[in-house]
Amino acid sequence: MSVSLTVMTFNLHEDQPDDSPNSWEKRRDLCISVITSYSPMILCTQQGVKTQLEFLQQGLPGYDQVGISRKGSQDTSDEHCTIFYDKEKVELLESGTFWLSESPSVPGSTSWGSVVPCIATWAISFFYYAYRRLHFLFSVLFFSFFFSKGKNIVYFVSLT
Repeated sequence: MSVSLTVMTFNLHEDQPDDSPNSWEKRRDLCISVITSYSPMILCTQQGVKTQLEFLQQGLPGYDQVGISRKGSQDTSDEHCTIFYDKEKVELLESGTFWLSESPSVPGSTSWGSVVPCIATWAISFFYYAYRRLHFLFSVLFFSFFFSKGKNIVYFVSLT
């Protein structure tokens, strides 16, 4: 039996100044429109700040989210790699965040020439309640110590 899973990645690229053509105020409705037109079961976002994530949560009422700031769970001002998931189709079993550094459990840690902390948010879920397939998902934004520009990466592993 073939079962499909829809996963979307979306770099929110933080909030820009209000006078910028890329300000969140000017992009946010389009973001919701694009996301809802595809209706992904899982949506991985990168570089989102708290106000952006709150707006998405409000505009995506059937979804829940996991993820913390790259500075740690107590910080509300910095960027997040967040995973949204459709609560009707995906059951979250466990999730967490680790830092891409020599100290992966230390919030805000940097290594290997990175000027800002880089994080990976992960989730373990059962996809489709009826099919009970275990999935591992990783949402990551790699910065310049790996690539010349930031690169959005979503890794997905399925165990049957």
